[in-house]
Amino acid sequence: MADKLIFFVDDEPMFINLLEYTFKCRNGYAIKTFNSGEECIAHMDMNPDLVVVDFFLYAGDSQMTGLDVVKKIREINPATLLVFLSGNDDDTVINEAKSAGVEKYILKNGYFIDNLIECISEILPVSG
Repeated sequence: MADKLIFFVDDEPMFINLLEYTFKCRNGYAIKTFNSGEECIAHMDMNPDLVVVDFFLYAGDSQMTGLDVVKKIREINPATLLVFLSGNDDDTVINEAKSAGVEKYILKNGYFIDNLIECISEILPVSG
C-alpha cells in the first residue's frame, strides 16, 4: 500500500524541521512541508490525506491565515483530513478552528509532538 501523504504548513522553520525529522522516520507516511498557506494550496493537486496547519501564519508575503488555508482546502477537497497546530489556547480561537471542520486542535506545548503522533495514528492509520 502506498504511503499516506501528510502536508505540514508552518511559518516557523524550527517547527517545520522538527515535524519533518519526526515523520520522515515513521513508516507508512510520506510528508511534504510548506512555509505558507499559498504554497500548500498550490500543491493540493497532490491530494494529501491529511494537512496539519499552524493556526497563525505570518511568514514573508503570506496573506493566508491557517483558518484561510483550512477553508480553501475544504473548497478544493472536502474529504481532506485537517489538524490545527497552534500555540494559542484561547477558547475563541479553538472554537473557530473546530467550526471550520478540523479533526483536532493540538497545542504547541512540551508534549505537542507526542500528541500529534497519537492524533495522526488515530485519524490516519497505516496498515502493516
